[in-house]
Amino acid sequence: MTGFILFQNAVLRVIRHLDEALAVSGLIWIGILIVQILTFGMVDMEALTSGDPEAMSGSGLWLILLSNVVMAVGSCWIAVEWHRYVLEGKRPTSAFPSWSGSRVWGYLILSILIGLLIGLTIGVLAGVILAMFGGVLAQALGGLFVMVVIGLPAVFVFFRISPTLPAVALGQKMTFAQAWQATKPHSAVILQAAILSIALFIVIQFIAPIFGGGLLGLLYELLAGWFLLMVNVSLLSSIYELAMRGELDD
Repeated sequence: MTGFILFQNAVLRVIRHLDEALAVSGLIWIGILIVQILTFGMVDMEALTSGDPEAMSGSGLWLILLSNVVMAVGSCWIAVEWHRYVLEGKRPTSAFPSWSGSRVWGYLILSILIGLLIGLTIGVLAGVILAMFGGVLAQALGGLFVMVVIGLPAVFVFFRISPTLPAVALGQKMTFAQAWQATKPHSAVILQAAILSIALFIVIQFIAPIFGGGLLGLLYELLAGWFLLMVNVSLLSSIYELAMRGELDD
């Protein structure tokens, strides 16, 4: 087993089961798309990113907050249903995926906790590296510094404890310590998969400027975001299978 095989399994799972992937996520992602487009049309994003006080107050921030909440809940809903399809064979029975409220909310809360943990990890790594090498090295390496020296360890830690997320989707309980121990024999494979995951993200971000910053650019970001979401959720499922079952399904 190699990280390439693990990552390839995740990508091919989405491609080979595209009908099910669209059934699980299509309508939810369309809803997210509509909310994002409406927000994009109603909020002056250029003024907001420039720090204009008028743009950063009032309804604009509430709309952005709402769109982010919709994105987070919708993404967790998709993730739960895709995990259940991949790991339990629970196929979509209608055009609209079922709502498993407790699992979706549990998935969201756990995702936030993991995000805080990863944020703490990044902060510690950044502090240590800056203390050792200073800001000059970080500025010289730029984005590469962030991705390789800080981002890679953070993604690796996330993947090592990631079986807790599919476990929630399946209605199981798993601690971070249990997930860490279960993935320990596969550390090298997971590290390789983390590198490939970051590489895919970099490629998608590299292509993004071609579509500009208007509506076309927003559509590209949302479509690329859907693909990244499905591949990464599939990758979490594959890591869960490898750690808990010792093998990968097609």
